[in-house]
Parts: sequence; C-alpha cells; structure tokens
Amino acid sequence: MKHKIYKIQRNAELTNELISSINNLLGHLSPNNYTVNKKRFRELLNNHLLEIYLLEFGKDIIGMGSLHYFETLVKKSAWIEDVVVCPEHRRKGHGKRIISHMISRAKKNGAKHVDLSSRNDRAESHKFYKKLKFDRRDTSVYRRKLKKK
Repeated sequence: MKHKIYKIQRNAELTNELISSINNLLGHLSPNNYTVNKKRFRELLNNHLLEIYLLEFGKDIIGMGSLHYFETLVKKSAWIEDVVVCPEHRRKGHGKRIISHMISRAKKNGAKHVDLSSRNDRAESHKFYKKLKFDRRDTSVYRRKLKKK
C-alpha cells in the first residue's frame, strides 16, 4: 500500500469521518482524552501560522502532525506538535515521514530552526527524535496556567 502526506487545506470538507479519525489519533497522543469538533478544527485551519498534516495509508488516516510558525524580532522559527501514528503502524517509518515532511516545509517557508518538546517519561520518543538529528536543548520550559474568566 502507498502512503500520502498532505496538508489539510483551509477550505477542506470537514466530514464526520475526518474529525473522528483525528480524534482517534488524539486519543493515542494524550491520556487526557482531548478531542476537537468541526467548529474548533475550522478555527485551527483558518490560522495562517498553523499547518496540519495527515498521513494516509491506503484509505485510512494513520498519522498526523502540526507545524506552527512564529517570529521574533530576529528570526522565523517553527514548532512541531501533535505528532502521532496509530500504534499498529508504528516502527514502520511513518513518524519519520511526517516529521521529515514538516521539516522540509518549515525550511521552505524560511524557518531558521524547528523545535519540538516531549515529556520526560517518553524515552522511546526521545531516541526517535535523536535519530532524526534533533538535539536536546539545555533549557527549561515554564508554564503559567491562565484562569478562565
């Protein structure tokens, strides 16, 4: 079977099947049971600093990733998030395909570097990212949760 990686276009038809496939992937990504609905996904697609990529294998969506652009006063950068491949399709090169595709897109769009993060307990993911030539940075990420109004 053949694989295909593509960016979901802003005017894409958001079928129930597509949203269900994305939510299925999100379920494999996080134990928090995050989901998106059509309205939220449409908002995401309208963000010109975000690109969402899907990986199809045959007729099934088996993986995805998102590429976020941001600019500081001195450079344009990109951040990779939400990379996930269905468990039964892992260790077959699909994750590498998704990430390599997003790196290529970031480079083409003028990003000077690409970052990603991974929880400390994800040792297998860390090995995978090192294999793809990502270097562990000597930095700390701080978060401040914001209360809803």
